[in-house]
Amino acid sequence: MNLSRIYAIAFGVVYTLVGLLGFTVSTTLATANLIVFPVNLLHNLVHLLVGLVGLGGYFTGQTVTYARGMAILFGILTIAGFLPQPLLGLVPLGGADIPLHAATALLAAAAGWIYRPSAVGRPAAVRR
Repeated sequence: MNLSRIYAIAFGVVYTLVGLLGFTVSTTLATANLIVFPVNLLHNLVHLLVGLVGLGGYFTGQTVTYARGMAILFGILTIAGFLPQPLLGLVPLGGADIPLHAATALLAAAAGWIYRPSAVGRPAAVRR
């Protein structure tokens, strides 16, 4: 299994679960803490969407596209975390979310662009 597939299934499951768990602490636009991470309704919905798209990417073979998209998205969210919070008065992205989003972006970039599985043992027609 290559790194983009591992990334898609792992982050798909984790973000889906985090999205669902977030609804236990906030079901409105009011910010609440899920452990040390600020969340609200929109934040939970985005977590859920990111997770479900990851699972979809895993099961449809679009894991590299998913990883690359998440690298860009979470890179933007990392930078947005340094802006006044909640972002646009709607979504809390600061505090502990900044290093979490940065790590997610770096891992996604590694899975989407840097890591390439070995061609050893593959048929010649499959090698790139």
